[in-house]
Amino acid sequence: MTRLPPTRALTLLALACALAACSRSESPEPPKPATAKPAPAPRSEAGSDQREQSGAGTRLTIYSGDYDQLANAGEPPGRYTPGFALVDSTLHYKLEAGANTITLAHLPRAIDSASATLRGNGGVRVDAQRFLAPPAGAEAVLAAAIGQRVAVEHTSGGARQVDNGTLVSAGEGLTLALPDGRTKVIRQYDNFSLLDGERQPPAEPTLRWQVTSQQAGESKLEFSYATGGLAWRAEYLARVAAGDECRLALEGAAMVANRSGVSYRNVALTLVAGEPNRVRHDAPERFMAVQAAAPPPAPVADVVPRRSGEYYAYPIPARTTLAEASVERVPLFAPLPGIACERGYRTHPASNPWIPPRPLVAAGYNNESGPQPVNTAVTFANTREAGLGRPLPAGRVRVFEDGDFLGESQLGHTPEGSDIHLDVGIAFDLTAERQRRSFRVDLGGRNMTESFAITVRNAKDTPVTVVVDEPLPRWSDWEIVSSTVPGDKRDAQHVEFDLEVPARGERVLEYTVRYRWPAGMTP
Repeated sequence: MTRLPPTRALTLLALACALAACSRSESPEPPKPATAKPAPAPRSEAGSDQREQSGAGTRLTIYSGDYDQLANAGEPPGRYTPGFALVDSTLHYKLEAGANTITLAHLPRAIDSASATLRGNGGVRVDAQRFLAPPAGAEAVLAAAIGQRVAVEHTSGGARQVDNGTLVSAGEGLTLALPDGRTKVIRQYDNFSLLDGERQPPAEPTLRWQVTSQQAGESKLEFSYATGGLAWRAEYLARVAAGDECRLALEGAAMVANRSGVSYRNVALTLVAGEPNRVRHDAPERFMAVQAAAPPPAPVADVVPRRSGEYYAYPIPARTTLAEASVERVPLFAPLPGIACERGYRTHPASNPWIPPRPLVAAGYNNESGPQPVNTAVTFANTREAGLGRPLPAGRVRVFEDGDFLGESQLGHTPEGSDIHLDVGIAFDLTAERQRRSFRVDLGGRNMTESFAITVRNAKDTPVTVVVDEPLPRWSDWEIVSSTVPGDKRDAQHVEFDLEVPARGERVLEYTVRYRWPAGMTP
């Protein structure tokens, strides 16, 4: 074997190194994207308190519905947590010229990750987006650890032992590829650890974007997403003035529940009375390109409700903080005094709102008989003339009179111009009893008749008028053929009678209804 002189060997080595250097200069490895760092927001957007900087540029829109389910939820927030809200915020980052990576954590656990959108300005382009979800449990961590280096602690021969290796599979125990080339199956183990620090699963929901900036410097980006875990309902306080003339003051507030997994501090809050349809997707999250859309305009801070599509929005004028796992009370409007109202009484049997597809001729149907309560009611018109006149979102109404609690009632979404009827309790001095007097079916004549008697007794020292609300559920084509008190058709399945009952006396309402159906229809 011929040996080269030392000087020639060194020369060849230097030449090889030079060639290697040239090769590297001609085909460089692509540089890693720069990691973008958050930049402080301008004072005009950040507010006076730096702890609320992240929320000062945030607009939060929460939709009604799911409040009771959410407020009483005992499960931690997750993908299918009830409630619905839209979040729009401004992010400030220091970007390098070229490729950058932006990572944003502290996101709600109930976030709809597919709805997340980041929009840059004219000099910043969003290239791709990835959502990293925290594992749901130990099995999810194991599944994600396949192919990673792990340390498994277990007991072998009565002694504690730790094995390091690459996790090959996880099923009935753990299968490791050990550094010495062996494969080891550990049937029983105490715990395991992931050794690769850069591949640890996220502890909280995280979004990561690849963005390209034309120049270095601070940049402002618009970020928006939808999330569950936020819901609200209205809470009303009605104070009825004592005396013969019925007048009430109505005060409105919103109860806002936050079970999203994060707190929202110093945000511009808008509450929407409406429940839009939503589509659930079960597809797995994946790396995707982003086509960012412009965020909606910021809501105008005004106490007056505004239309929001087919719903009504209530922009809250003051900035609001919604702490995680809290229920916040937010004023909707100040007390509106002097609303004209009426006190009243109403009685009705239990009924099923179901509309039958054909006449119901069974004798046992609609045969509710015996005592039934007489409810006290407060009625007023949602009009400007009556002292109100505004769209009222659904919620609970608590009613007081001269400091005494009368009861509470549920109010649905109520547009302006509607009549509001609140059943607040059961009258102590009024009782009612219902009896069916007769029922007859004439199949040849395609009709049936039914008669009832409702007795109302009054133990008060003053006369009262009780509205008797009677269901007519057997068929939609009906008429009252006889009654001791005139009746008014309330809707397709109800008739109402105003029954005047004397002081310390009673009054009996008797009526007969006839149902008809066309030829060719079989009951």
